[in-house]
Amino acid sequence: MFRYLLFFLFLTIIPCHVVYGMDLMDSNSSIEEKNFYETIIKESAQYQSSSLSLSKYLAPYFSQAVRKNDKALLAIYYCLLADQSFNAEGARNNFSDKYYLKALDLEEGYSYQNVRIWVKVMHGFYLYRCLKASEALPFILEGEKGLEDIPKELVLDLTQTYKKLGYFFGTLGDYTSGIKYLDLGQRQEQISPKLKAEILDNLGLLTLKSGGDTLQAMKIFELAQTLALSENDSLRYAKILGNQAAVFEGMKDYHKALLLLDKDLEISRSLGNDRNTIFALVMRIRLNIANKETKDVRHMIAEAESLLLGSDDKKTILELEIHKLNLAMQSNDIGRELNARRRIERLQDSLRFLDGDPVLSQLKFMADKQKYADKLSLAQAVIKKKQAERRLWLILSLLVLVLFFFIYNAVRSRARKRIRDYEYQLLNLKYTKAELDRELVSSKSQVEEYVAYLKRNNEQINVLSAMLEEKGNVVEKDREELKTLLQSHLITEEKWQEFKLLIVKEFPNLLQDIQSRFPDITESNLRVIVLMKLGLNNKEVANVLGVTPDAIKKSMQRLKKKLGDQAGMLMEYISDKEFV
Repeated sequence: MFRYLLFFLFLTIIPCHVVYGMDLMDSNSSIEEKNFYETIIKESAQYQSSSLSLSKYLAPYFSQAVRKNDKALLAIYYCLLADQSFNAEGARNNFSDKYYLKALDLEEGYSYQNVRIWVKVMHGFYLYRCLKASEALPFILEGEKGLEDIPKELVLDLTQTYKKLGYFFGTLGDYTSGIKYLDLGQRQEQISPKLKAEILDNLGLLTLKSGGDTLQAMKIFELAQTLALSENDSLRYAKILGNQAAVFEGMKDYHKALLLLDKDLEISRSLGNDRNTIFALVMRIRLNIANKETKDVRHMIAEAESLLLGSDDKKTILELEIHKLNLAMQSNDIGRELNARRRIERLQDSLRFLDGDPVLSQLKFMADKQKYADKLSLAQAVIKKKQAERRLWLILSLLVLVLFFFIYNAVRSRARKRIRDYEYQLLNLKYTKAELDRELVSSKSQVEEYVAYLKRNNEQINVLSAMLEEKGNVVEKDREELKTLLQSHLITEEKWQEFKLLIVKEFPNLLQDIQSRFPDITESNLRVIVLMKLGLNNKEVANVLGVTPDAIKKSMQRLKKKLGDQAGMLMEYISDKEFV
């Protein structure tokens, strides 16, 4: 028996290693395909000036992708078009969104893990550039996690991928990860001096922000400065001067910092780069005030405000208003002081509503990152386990005639697989619930987004209800867990009160109008009327309230009877989707 076991282990372990190695390579494009895709990605950068030139360059590859049904190449094609559209418009637009959605929809059509990682990082960085960091986070984390599972030589556009990850994590305050990826990016072979200067500039900035060695940060800036000058990259040189000024600001050597900023401003203005000019002006204002030289501060504030016209950079606008407040207080100008305080209060409310306090916002992102990372690790562990099981089943099928006594274990393995499938399905439902809760938090700016949240909630309620109705597949402990999860999707009294506040804020007269038209309705009636007026049907209303559609129907019948002649007016009011 022992000899049979050794024989089985020998036949199993060796093929497992072979199959595992094959799976690792087969899950990515080959070196030749990877080089082909990467050449397209890099060459497309030369045609980013217009959508026409890029489309013309990519047209043969699009034809090839369609002809050969190469979904991976097609996904790359859509990502490149989406990025060009965003760069051309300078903002998120319908085309950039549409192309990225098309690229993501193709994911199931190809098995190349390295292309999927590239698409995830590209889309995540796109959302980050659109100031949607919370939406970008899961895509970035999936891309980061995927990098651990594939050989480095098969990663698409490795330097740019590292750069994007470094920028994202550095912006969120995760300086350790940001520095790690930027350092990896600048170490890659065949990196252009211009790109290396850009990455080093940001690496020095993160080193400075993280509280690291100031001298080390300055050395990095000096190396980036040398590369920028060698490439005649005036804008990068100006940005490095501004970052070096920040080093001297931290050392309270305001004289050196101001000299560097003057050079920065001169170059930025000559290049017509408003963004860098604003950055330098704001630092110049801050340094002048710290150095007690306020003579030209109002003029610089006015210049910065004129460059910010039409911008949504509320944080910079708020900083300028704070400086204006301090100047007004110093000159005892009560009128300007009151105006500044009003604007500051409005801006702070706006920032608090969108992002919250910067420190808390960073902590939230760090917590979200860990939470997403844990869930991704768990999900990927399940996937890897299933892959290992499939490999084992392949080997067992080849040895079934010799190793017939393992059939019993195979049957047990199938049973465990069914349990794991169910547990994985339950995990997905919990993950979706958490995602819906985050959407609920972010949806408190618009009623229609809350309605979209309720619609998705209905889908989850339907799935959970169907699972509860299944016989024999759900044990009692899991049934109770399903019931608890189902209850968490319902509109509780607390959620209803929050929703009422949102309605009152966005449509101040809506609830008052309903109650004035129909004074006899109860709070329960009001809840049903509002949800129907927002576009939910009987079944959807019943789902989110945790009752049956018949209960809603009977409730409305009793209300109609109670209202009498006003019943027709009520139904007409509900069917009219215009809000007061």
